[in-house]
Amino acid sequence: MAQRSPAPPSPQARRQAQLQALQAALAARDPFQLERLLGQWVHRHGVNAVAALSAELAEADPEGWIWWEAQTALPHQPVEQKPPVRMEPQLPRATRPAPAPSHPALVQLRSWLPDQESRRAA
Repeated sequence: MAQRSPAPPSPQARRQAQLQALQAALAARDPFQLERLLGQWVHRHGVNAVAALSAELAEADPEGWIWWEAQTALPHQPVEQKPPVRMEPQLPRATRPAPAPSHPALVQLRSWLPDQESRRAA
């Protein structure tokens, strides 16, 4: 006869097991385990449930919770960052227009163009 698989634990039993694991990690002062378990808690119960969890853990182990808050306070302090300085290229200002090139081929090509005076008259 095939063995029946055990029923999965109830949500309350899973919550209690995770809470015990969090308390054990807090008592052991294991920051990596606490971070992992708190991440799972947020994933399963939502961010809004963290405040109630914090109160519950602080009540169970006040000294451990103070230690954990001290651990998490250090990396989260804001650091004043200056905006990056944007350097725009500075081009030299032209004081007068550049002289026309005096290449002989250009002079020959311009000879085909009508004079500006004749264009104005038309």
